[in-house]
Amino acid sequence: MSAAIPAFEAPPQAEPRQDAPPSERITGRAMIVGGSEFPCFARSMTPDAVELIAEAAVEPGQVVVCYLDEIGILPGTVARLVADGFVLTLAIPESRRTRVTARMEWHADRATRAAELRGAKRIVPLHRGVQVRLGEQLVMNGLILNISRSGAAIALKTAALPFVGAKVRVGSRYATVVRHLENGLAVQFSVPFAAEDFDETVRV
Repeated sequence: MSAAIPAFEAPPQAEPRQDAPPSERITGRAMIVGGSEFPCFARSMTPDAVELIAEAAVEPGQVVVCYLDEIGILPGTVARLVADGFVLTLAIPESRRTRVTARMEWHADRATRAAELRGAKRIVPLHRGVQVRLGEQLVMNGLILNISRSGAAIALKTAALPFVGAKVRVGSRYATVVRHLENGLAVQFSVPFAAEDFDETVRV
C-alpha cells in the first residue's frame, strides 16, 4: 500500500451498520500514514465509516489507509477508539464512491442471505462420520454434531484445531472454520445445500 495519501478533514458521518457475525467480517490490512501496517477486519461499515477490529496503537485524528478484501482501498481518519479497534471516518474520492458503495451493498446482501440460512433448521444426520481436511496432509476424523444447509458443528478428537478462518474440506464440501467448540469446531459451507437436497439422509 502506498503512503502517498494527503491529510484531510473528514466530515462528520454516519456510524457503521450493525455488527456482522465473525464468518461475514471482511479481512484486510490497514496502515497509519507515515507509520506501521497491521492486519484488521471490518466488523461493520457504510460508505461513510467503517469499524475495524485491529491490534494497533492509533489515536483519534490519525490518517489511516485501509485495504479490505472484496471492497478495496479506503482512506480515512480515526474518529474514535473502541475496545478492540477503532472507527474510521472515510473520505472516499467521488470517482470511486459509487463502485465502493456497490461492493459494500453486495457484501451486505450476501450477509443477509447467510443470516437467513443460519436461521434454517439444524438436524442430526443419519450419516455422522466425516473427515475434515486442512490441505492434503492433515486429515482429521470427526463426528457431525448437527448440520444445517449452510454449515455444521463437528466433534474432533484433537487439540490442534484449524484456526478460525481456515479453509477446510468437510467430506466433499469446501468450508470455512467460523469458531471453535469445546470438543471441535463449527464450519460454514462455501456453497449451501439446496433445500430439496437437505434432510436426515444428507451426506457431506
